Amino acid sequence: MSAKRRRRSKHLSVLPAKMPVLATEQEVNPMSEAETTGQLPTPEETLSLISQLQKLRSSRVLTFVTSPDVTIRGDVIEKIYEQLVNIGRVPQIDLFLHSVGGQTEIPWRLITLVRDFCDHFGVLIPAIAHSAATHLAMGADEIVMGPLSELSPVDPARSHPLLPRPKENEPPVTVSVQDLRHCMEFIKSQVTDSSPDSLAMIIAALFDKVHPLAVGAIQQSYELSRLISRRALSTHMDPENQKEQIERIVNAFSDEFFSHHYRIGWKEAKETGLNVICADNELWEAMWALYKNYSAYFGTARKLGEGERVARPIVWIDSTHERCILEERFELVSDQSGLQKPKGPTESRWLRCPWAQSS
Repeated sequence: MSAKRRRRSKHLSVLPAKMPVLATEQEVNPMSEAETTGQLPTPEETLSLISQLQKLRSSRVLTFVTSPDVTIRGDVIEKIYEQLVNIGRVPQIDLFLHSVGGQTEIPWRLITLVRDFCDHFGVLIPAIAHSAATHLAMGADEIVMGPLSELSPVDPARSHPLLPRPKENEPPVTVSVQDLRHCMEFIKSQVTDSSPDSLAMIIAALFDKVHPLAVGAIQQSYELSRLISRRALSTHMDPENQKEQIERIVNAFSDEFFSHHYRIGWKEAKETGLNVICADNELWEAMWALYKNYSAYFGTARKLGEGERVARPIVWIDSTHERCILEERFELVSDQSGLQKPKGPTESRWLRCPWAQSS
C-alpha cells in the first residue's frame, strides 16, 4: 500500500500487515512490514545492535523498552523471567532500559529476579529511566549513561478515590506527598505568629478538600518508595558499612530535587553516590543506535487482516534468543470528514517472535 493511499490518524501511523488477527499468544513476527515499507528498522538490524552491545560489554543484554505514553506494569515480570530462562545463569546481564516509570512495587521484584540469573547486574540507559525505572536502575551494580541519559526523582504521585475530582465523572486528581509536605510547610511558615486556632482552621479547610485517609495513603506510598530505594541499593552496597551513603542517595532521590519531573543527567546522578559510568564513544553510539531503532516504532501501528482494526507495539522485551512485544489493539472509526481515528484500546496481547522467523 502506498503512502498516499494509507490513511493516518493523528496518533497512529497505520501500517499494513500480512499477519491475521491472533486469538492466542503465538510465535509470530509482528514487525514483518518493517522490511517492505522501507521506513522502519528491520528485526535483523535490532538483533545485530543487541549483539554488538553484548560484545562491547562482554555480557548478555536484555532490553526493556516502553513507548513514551506507557508505564511499567505487572505482567512484564513473567515476560522478563522467560527471557532470563532463555539466557540462563551467566556472569553478567545488562538491562537496556527505556521507560517513563510505572507501578512503584514492580522494580524491586525485577531487581531480585534479574539478580537470580547473574553475578553482576548492569543497566544501560540510552535516554530516559524515570520514576519507577530509576528505582530499577538503583538495583544495578553499575548504571551506564551518556549525554542524553536521564534519571528522575522517585517520590511517588498517586490517585485515591477520596481525593478531589476536577469534574463529577472524571477520575480523582493525582497528588504527590511532596505537594502535601510543602503545602504544610508553607502554611506553618505563614502562620508562625498566629494562634494555634488559626493553624487548626487552615488545616481543617485543607482536610475538607483532601480526605485524611487519602493523605495517609499518599504518605504510605512515600515510605514505600524510600523502602524500595533502600533495598535496591542494598543489593550491591553494604547496608551496615555504607548505611550513610545509602541514606544520602535515598534522601536525594526522594526529597532533594523538589519536582517529580526534574531530569537528572549522568554527572548529577553520580554526585548523589550512585555508581554511574559515562559510556565511551563506541559504547554510547551503540546504545543510541539501539534506542533509535526502537523509537522508530513509537506511535506506529499495523493493520490486522482486512478489518478496521490496528495494533501498535508498546513494550519490547528482547534478547538474542527471541523478541517479546506487547501490542495494544484498536478499532478504527471514521469521523465526519472520513478520517480514520483509533478507538480503544480494546485489548492487549503479548507476541513472541523468534529471530529466525524475522528474515
